[in-house]
Amino acid sequence: MIHILVACGSGVATSTLAADEVKSVCEEYGITRYKIKKCSMSELISEIGDADIVLTTNNYKGEIDKPYMNIMGFVTGINEDVLRKKLGVVLQQLANKE
Repeated sequence: MIHILVACGSGVATSTLAADEVKSVCEEYGITRYKIKKCSMSELISEIGDADIVLTTNNYKGEIDKPYMNIMGFVTGINEDVLRKKLGVVLQQLANKE
């Protein structure tokens, strides 16, 4: 099971849009064993422990000792195809570690 943490400013609107795209990427890459949890940027540090990968719609300057990506492109549509491929590859690598 891949635990995916999606964080945005409030943990509600933008993370929901981004999480829907992450689900779509999982389906596209044949990943079925995953769980998505959403949180706000201020909750990120307290929620990060259970995550296998951290995805944010804001820039995060702190240290993260696991795969991390900014996925704002899923909200803006800018470079979305490149972002989908990059995320798909990382999620496949995580799935293969199970």
